Amino acid sequence: MAVHLSIPSMLQESLVEMVLVADYCVSFRKDQNLWGTPGCYGYPAAVLLLSIADSIGSYILGGNTRNHFDILKHQDYYNLSLRDSNIEIIYKKYRNLLAHNSVMATDAILDIGNQQDPVFEIENNNPILRLFPFLVLTKEVVKKFLQGANSNVLNNQTLQNILRQ
Repeated sequence: MAVHLSIPSMLQESLVEMVLVADYCVSFRKDQNLWGTPGCYGYPAAVLLLSIADSIGSYILGGNTRNHFDILKHQDYYNLSLRDSNIEIIYKKYRNLLAHNSVMATDAILDIGNQQDPVFEIENNNPILRLFPFLVLTKEVVKKFLQGANSNVLNNQTLQNILRQ
């Protein structure tokens, strides 16, 4: 953590920190004898990965928080082939509940997954968010976003809103 005199400079550090901590959470393996089930630190990983998408969406797309998640289908960033109804599920059943209540909808599933797995899909009427492929994709998205951070951020309404606070 450092002192930053500009928002693009701060984003260079904050987004990288978030990706690194999400990577740690996804890579960590729980001791089944201690936790009762296998897995990773899935809840904090999901919060971080969804926060990164929200942040990038705020600069690229603007608008309200729900609109930020359309970055998931933006062809220049996440480029996931998601319908609006799927983005709504991610927003409501994962992001909002995790960020505000530290839980998810009981029918929502978090899975570590493999790199070739889809980030999100509906299986047997249950939404599944797979963390490892989401992390791999998020790393690429953050690299792309930060390469253009000055132009993505400086002339942006979100930045103007931040500076008014």
